[in-house]
Amino acid sequence: MIKQILVLSMALLAAPLFAAEDAAKAVEAAERGWAEGITKNDFALLDKVLANDLTYTHSNLAVDTKESYIGNLKSGKSKYTSVDYSKLTVQVLSKDAAITICRAKVTTLANGKPNPMDMSLLHVYKKNGKQWQMVAHQSARLP
Repeated sequence: MIKQILVLSMALLAAPLFAAEDAAKAVEAAERGWAEGITKNDFALLDKVLANDLTYTHSNLAVDTKESYIGNLKSGKSKYTSVDYSKLTVQVLSKDAAITICRAKVTTLANGKPNPMDMSLLHVYKKNGKQWQMVAHQSARLP
């Protein structure tokens, strides 16, 4: 009986660790979904991983909403060709809040020419139902 209680206790103590690990994997999938969505112009994927109340602050201090950000991609005003992560860290803050801290080489097209930038990215995610969605983006160019 004591052995069963110990096993049950261990399982109950480990459950939050597994939940956090599952959440971290789901947040990373949403993060990579953003990168795939912007480089492949997959607007259905972006609609899924970007929250309706998104605040997207670019490294040049321009600020977009979800609607204006996706609109700029659709019109060709913004064009991303690659997002190559060198570091991607997920921190689960609660059952419905997480952040990603990333370093990436982000390549855009500027006047039809590739414009690679080393970037630091901070993304804030919230869980909306079963889907993790980005609610805030802040980026900075690295020297």
